[in-house]
Amino acid sequence: MIVHATGSVPLGILADKWIRKNIIAIGVSIWSVATFFTGLSHSFMQLLITRGIVGIGEASYAPAATSLIADNYPREKRAKASSFFHLGMFFGGTLGMVLSGLISVHFGWRACFFMVAVPGLILVYFVMKINETKHEHHVANEVNSKNILKLFSSPAYVVTLIAGIMLTFTSSAIISWMTQFFIRFHNYSVDQASLTIGITILVSGPLGIYSGGHLTDFLYNKFNLPRSTSISFAFILATPLLYIVLTTQNVILLFACLVSASFLMTFYYGPMVALIQDIVPGYLKATAFAFYLFVVHIIGSTPAPALIGKISDISNLQTALMLIVITNLLGGLLLLLTTGILIRSYRKSGSILKSNQTT
Repeated sequence: MIVHATGSVPLGILADKWIRKNIIAIGVSIWSVATFFTGLSHSFMQLLITRGIVGIGEASYAPAATSLIADNYPREKRAKASSFFHLGMFFGGTLGMVLSGLISVHFGWRACFFMVAVPGLILVYFVMKINETKHEHHVANEVNSKNILKLFSSPAYVVTLIAGIMLTFTSSAIISWMTQFFIRFHNYSVDQASLTIGITILVSGPLGIYSGGHLTDFLYNKFNLPRSTSISFAFILATPLLYIVLTTQNVILLFACLVSASFLMTFYYGPMVALIQDIVPGYLKATAFAFYLFVVHIIGSTPAPALIGKISDISNLQTALMLIVITNLLGGLLLLLTTGILIRSYRKSGSILKSNQTT
């Protein structure tokens, strides 16, 4: 995660300067080859190195891909387009978890890495067939240190980064500890807890990602509301549901709130990308998203599991997970602040919000 987050910044800047499909193709090739060699590892150090190289390959992907998508879809449809992009990653990640269990049982854990490496190398061929269009992505000389530093003088961008830290902290803690919470506080077995959480994510996740993109674009196009609006209300509404999940003993209420909260908390995947692209200049789309990935992973998702575990050791897991109720609410409130900043900027400039790219 540290390699991935750190590598995102220079590779994101490169994506604003160079041909993005080439960066994607090289990145996918690197992580596919590194994945194959992971299956050949015979020591912890070999495993660590090959996984680190996977992180470098993956770091090249998201900033370039989201920027490429933005240039192929009009501003009015970017949240939906980004949501479809994240649906692909969602289903890919879920499929990977399912297949890895099946493959490892029958063929051993090494076979998982060998099999996963092959499709990536095949897909590189199709990536190179992409007809890259350049609308906002054509002012390479504007991608310099002075303009990059200006990103952090934008209140809307900085507040959105802090909100992202809160939200990724929440999601990372849930992914790491929710299964264990069901085992400790609801007396589930490991397989029962895993199946319960898995089914919840499979049902609510795709619906949330898809709905978030459509609702956000609708509010943006119909009422000229910033894309942070729907995301902020989704997380604020999810907060009491999350609290009920952590406190109730009623099984029906538990699952109703778990599904509803998961639905609302996956709203932001596509819209968050589009929101950042709305805030920053068009020629820094990949760079701005790369810094977002760096900040939220290093400060948000990376320390979350250990911090929750430490509080759990001092007190208990239920008390520790109450922290995510706070971070979830803070993330929603900060995005509401982003909405206020963007609306004030819109009124001050006297121009329509959709054309305001440099707030």
